Amino acid sequence: ILADFTTVTAAISSASVVDGDTLHIESSTASYPVSGNVIPKSLVYIGVGYFLDPADAGAPANTGLQVATGLSNLQFLRLGAAASGSKFIGITFSGSLYMNGASNVTLDRCFVVSGIYFENGTNDNFQFRKSFIANSNQISMSGTATVTNFICENNIFFNHAFINMPNLSGSGNIFRNNSMSGGNGMTLVNTYVANNIFSVNPQCSFTNCTIKNNLFQANQTLPGSATNNQVSVNMANVFVGGSTGSLDSRYQLKAGSPAIGAGLTIGSVVTPDCGAFGATDPYKLSGIPNIPTIYTLNVPISIPSGSPTMNVSFSTRNNN
Repeated sequence: ILADFTTVTAAISSASVVDGDTLHIESSTASYPVSGNVIPKSLVYIGVGYFLDPADAGAPANTGLQVATGLSNLQFLRLGAAASGSKFIGITFSGSLYMNGASNVTLDRCFVVSGIYFENGTNDNFQFRKSFIANSNQISMSGTATVTNFICENNIFFNHAFINMPNLSGSGNIFRNNSMSGGNGMTLVNTYVANNIFSVNPQCSFTNCTIKNNLFQANQTLPGSATNNQVSVNMANVFVGGSTGSLDSRYQLKAGSPAIGAGLTIGSVVTPDCGAFGATDPYKLSGIPNIPTIYTLNVPISIPSGSPTMNVSFSTRNNN
């Protein structure tokens, strides 16, 4: 079956693709270049997830989750007001994502290999959920951008990845149930900060923030209003860690972790774990999209000449 388009740029530019449409970005060994111009449409982009290739020693796979082994890799995007409402699920960003006045944008179960930058304009209700951002990359903003209702939940900030959002405005910013590691601290203002694990060496900078039920590796200085936080935590006791298994699986909590049941109680009933794998909508290994996926596939290498049929077996499941 031939795809409707061979490039993402062609799909975005096509008159047959309109606001609200969904683009399924297939697994590929190559990345999909996207025009550097501001994206002119509000679309849903669905990929296959990440950490899928057993042959990739640098990014070990979570096996048995997806037949596809390549990534749905977008090189570069810039979102303006016309792209408001866009969603990205199971996508890898090998190039930076630039925000230029786009609102109601969601990244869910994505792999951010480069950074996310709020360049300018008013960007309201940006949601970053259940995603993996790697290797000193950052989510940051310029002094000319306005960012409100910034929601960052159940993500993994790997190997010095960090947030630098010193000009957040409004009262709806949330930074909750994230797991971080490395040598860069976080800079947040006007934000509700809860249930996170800050496995970072320097102290974080919090201004006008509500800070509850977090774990800090550093001897974090906290305001008097902060409650139920743990500081100077030995992170060797928190995560599974190690040097085997997928990079994201290493951020699961080990038995007896002080992060287990250390989150802020919800409705006087549920006390969640801290970190990306805690709370009611936890991180999913490999960012597998919440749609049915094929995780095993068996196809004959060859069939007898003239045979009218062949037997194919596959297994699928829902990933909600």
